[in-house]
Amino acid sequence: MAQSPLPRVLIFICMAVALLLPPAAFADVEGEPKVIDARTIEINGQQIRLWGIDAPDIDQLCFTKKKHIPFRCGVVAIEKLQKLLSNQVITCKGDKKDEEGRLIAVCYSGRVEVNENVVLSGWGVADPKQTDKYNRAQGAAQNMRDGMWRSSFVMPWEWRAGNHEPPGKR
Repeated sequence: MAQSPLPRVLIFICMAVALLLPPAAFADVEGEPKVIDARTIEINGQQIRLWGIDAPDIDQLCFTKKKHIPFRCGVVAIEKLQKLLSNQVITCKGDKKDEEGRLIAVCYSGRVEVNENVVLSGWGVADPKQTDKYNRAQGAAQNMRDGMWRSSFVMPWEWRAGNHEPPGKR
């Protein structure tokens, strides 16, 4: 009995599709990062959005607890991420891109997860729209009053939505 050519055709089609897909869709991105903002880095020309977290934009203000004095916590968050990643080789693993074409990824410096450390430092927050994976790290930062948790602030997604009122003044 003759074998149907259909399985060979399917194998050929699958191989052709795999060869036509860009290699970056399956490869890790590795190298020395350049910090773009407090939740975005660039490695070898590829912008990477840190998955599962959010962080203040460069223009976001936080307010000291006692005197309610504004400070640019978005700038501080960028500086802290730069310090965290300074002289590091980072590996980022992701398979999706956001609407701006950035790879959405979890990044590592050796065995240390960068995304979690941003939240644990208090200069980023867990993004509840993506995952609850970083809730513990955020709770620890809150309890230790690390980073932004020393101040009062609106969540970064609220700030981007136009809520620039100091907490407690709404």
